[in-house]
Amino acid sequence: MTMATPPRLGPLRLRAELTFAAFTPAFALLAVRTYGTWWLWPFVVLAAVGVVLLAVLTLHVRSGNAEPFHFDDVEDRGEDVLGHIGAYLLPVVLDPSAGSREVVITVSALGLIVLIHIATGRVHVNPLVYLAGRRIHTGLRNGSAYYVISRTDPATWAQTRPRFVSVAPSLLVEKKEKA
Repeated sequence: MTMATPPRLGPLRLRAELTFAAFTPAFALLAVRTYGTWWLWPFVVLAAVGVVLLAVLTLHVRSGNAEPFHFDDVEDRGEDVLGHIGAYLLPVVLDPSAGSREVVITVSALGLIVLIHIATGRVHVNPLVYLAGRRIHTGLRNGSAYYVISRTDPATWAQTRPRFVSVAPSLLVEKKEKA
């Protein structure tokens, strides 16, 4: 796909919220991994915040005003998710019995990954999207690029004319049509 401009980043607060939602499983795994230590509670809080943000996003999409979009070109972005999944490996290698230093190193590494995620605006990179039966694409419309989270195959869009809710500047989520 040839894009005139990359998708816009969106506001910092929204990028941070979507990032925390994307890292919810990593925070939950860290909470399980640090069970029995005082480190458990910060990870429980972060995982809970992520769950709340996912619920708010779901409600926003369900109640949002869906608009039809026609894209000139669409490209699958599934490969972007693979790099994100690497952050989920940090809880696996964490050994909290080795002491606080081990936890601080892991938290620092995950924190750096989260900050990079926010700074680069990769809010569309969320493996939970795939678990929910959606796919991530980049769509080009009138020279503007969008991240598109869809439940249907772009090959059928000319016939089905799906509708999308704007979650952020340049981030669209396909809304399920009521039967």
